Amino acid sequence: MKKSVKITVIVISIILSLLILGAGTFFILNKMGKIQFHKNDKNIKTDSIIEDDDGIEYKGYNYRLNQDVVSMLFIGIDKSSENYSSTVGINGQADTLLVCTIDTKTKKMTVIPISRETLVDVNQYTTNGDYAGVSKKQICLAYDYGKDVKQCSENVLLSVSRALYGINISSYITMDLKALEKLSNSVGYIDVYVNEDYYDPDSQTNYKSGKTIRVRGKSAVNYIHWRTDDVNANNYRMERQKSFIISFMNKVSNEISGDFTKVVGYYNMMEPYIATNITLSQTTYLATNFLNMNLGDSIDFKVIPGETSIEDGYAVFTPDEEKLTDIIIETF
Repeated sequence: MKKSVKITVIVISIILSLLILGAGTFFILNKMGKIQFHKNDKNIKTDSIIEDDDGIEYKGYNYRLNQDVVSMLFIGIDKSSENYSSTVGINGQADTLLVCTIDTKTKKMTVIPISRETLVDVNQYTTNGDYAGVSKKQICLAYDYGKDVKQCSENVLLSVSRALYGINISSYITMDLKALEKLSNSVGYIDVYVNEDYYDPDSQTNYKSGKTIRVRGKSAVNYIHWRTDDVNANNYRMERQKSFIISFMNKVSNEISGDFTKVVGYYNMMEPYIATNITLSQTTYLATNFLNMNLGDSIDFKVIPGETSIEDGYAVFTPDEEKLTDIIIETF
């Protein structure tokens, strides 16, 4: 074999080896990602559910966890002064809680908003991270217990799992509201629906219920954050958050499809305000599925029915157990 041909063969062999190695690495990461999402899977438990070796029995039907469904918890943190705890620390509260699931087979995304006023067992920790017992509290307060964002976020995960009758959600994305303002400014105006008479302190404008308005930056944060003293104020706010997410995801999806490099820009912008325990393997697994998904209007929001009441001066949301169980069975 001539020297030049031999060199060419060697170079091609090296390139092919690297490609095979890269494909193998990607395949391994992809598989590991799915496993990590399901590593702590367990069935839900309620008085109406019977456990067996294969899964659970509910209303005369047998169910097993769908291994094509992966889930994560989005935690929106409010660190404004009125949400500081005088007895625990200054971590803030979990103002927005969204359980996000993706069926990687059907390419369906489901979002289950969790009311911040849901009463649940919350683990308490000192500012040093030492365990200090359990007590019934609004679920939003779970974030205020812990020495750092990791412990605070994991405490919220545990409380959300308890609120959903023990379903496993082990992955979280925690974001400060400041990130939303920056990201919204970058993405630009979006149209949202006003479901109650609403005052925007940024523009100092009163809006009547039933109108569609355009928001960005501070006005976007005000839109999803503002609430009155009404007992159902948080329920109205959750509806506005739904409107915002749908419009926002539609616009971001269009932006990214037109220029995929914007993903890096958005990530770099938000990185200082975000914490997550999602690994590279899990990110790889999600990326391979997100590329084939349509977001925005295709998101299925499952609102948990229930009642809000006042207990000891605080709003408390009590979900309808049967309907919540139905939602969990259908989703997971």
